[in-house]
Amino acid sequence: MSTEISSLIEAALQGNWAPLVKESRKAAGKHWAEDARCSNQEINMFVPLWDGPREDPETVKSKLGTSLNRPRNLCASCPLAVAARCLVESLREDDEFGIRAGLLASERSALRAAWQRRANERAVESALQGCTAALSKVERDAVIARFATDSSFDPAAVARGLGVTHEYLLKLARRHRKKWPTAPLALHGAHAA
Repeated sequence: MSTEISSLIEAALQGNWAPLVKESRKAAGKHWAEDARCSNQEINMFVPLWDGPREDPETVKSKLGTSLNRPRNLCASCPLAVAARCLVESLREDDEFGIRAGLLASERSALRAAWQRRANERAVESALQGCTAALSKVERDAVIARFATDSSFDPAAVARGLGVTHEYLLKLARRHRKKWPTAPLALHGAHAA
């Protein structure tokens, strides 16, 4: 695996997804995989036996030995943007098997779990501005937390963005402040309770 993709992966594991996602956008379009080193290669080499999301990566490497060299070397020679897109696509699709961006499925387990816990900041910002969209639980919780701790947001817009009534939004904000009493308190005008 290249050191460049390794640094993007490390940042993601620390909660900073922006560098990985930004790099993946450089491999734009629906034909991005044509630039991958694995293009036109035997696909089975990238789906090794004994590797899966619940396996120990070191055990898998020990069992498979040098048979991992060729697919992982191909991944390491991939352009950074293509490797990043490969990894992001595997995370979006919750792909549990195969080598992606040089990582075994067993090595991606922690990354997959972190991806599922992350909030899409654009979706959160949009909801805070009143745009309705499907939000994950993590994103919904992030909207509520931001609203509950920042008085600059318009309650009517945030309620619209979440698809709830104004009253229910205020109830959710009160619950959040009770659960996290050390968070900065924000009063939303006369509507705060």
